[in-house]
Amino acid sequence: MSRLGETIRAARVKAKMTEKALAKKCGLAESVIKEIEAGRRIASERQTQQILKVLGVQTPVSAELEVAQEPEVKLRPKPRPYILPVEQTQEETREQFESNDAWLDALGGVVKRVPVMDEGGLVIDHVLVPTIGSKIEGASPDKVFFYRCPDNSLRGFRIHAGDLLLTVPEKKVEDGAIMVFDLRGRRVARKATKLDGNRVLLQSFESEFSSETIPLAGMGILGKCVKLERRL
Repeated sequence: MSRLGETIRAARVKAKMTEKALAKKCGLAESVIKEIEAGRRIASERQTQQILKVLGVQTPVSAELEVAQEPEVKLRPKPRPYILPVEQTQEETREQFESNDAWLDALGGVVKRVPVMDEGGLVIDHVLVPTIGSKIEGASPDKVFFYRCPDNSLRGFRIHAGDLLLTVPEKKVEDGAIMVFDLRGRRVARKATKLDGNRVLLQSFESEFSSETIPLAGMGILGKCVKLERRL
């Protein structure tokens, strides 16, 4: 149950009002009220304000609403497309790899090079990440990657364009987690909520909440985001 759902339920019980009575006053179906209280549905701003007004709740009650009330910040521009570097000569490339390999061999038990991937799955950079027990966040180093956010579609969750999300392998949808999916041939990071019938609610929040329901068979689960790295 979400914080908004908990508050609506508590206020409704305090007002000695049934879901059916509240739904009637708000001009909504009873099932909508039940799903919002249970956290299975994200109410639109209009629905939220109408329900809170009927219940006499005056202040924002959820983490999502609190984000919407924060002072407006300047959005980060969409990262520029990756431009392939000027091709080096074969000799220069060999010398560079030998130098890098020698340095990484010396630190092999301490840090690993983790690839940074864009929304198309292209490796655009690498980041050195420390290992603990030869693992990164409990996963094999060769199975993790950074996903570079291409836009501000997760701004409401304090994730901005250009941020790097460290992603570890995960085969199943974890309720409430930020995860990376292969959706329609493109990699996207979304907050996931499991639904009945092998469906998943994918949530984003730039200037307002947006969500879409996708069957599990219609997407690929690439991993769970466990850490955010922000570059200045």
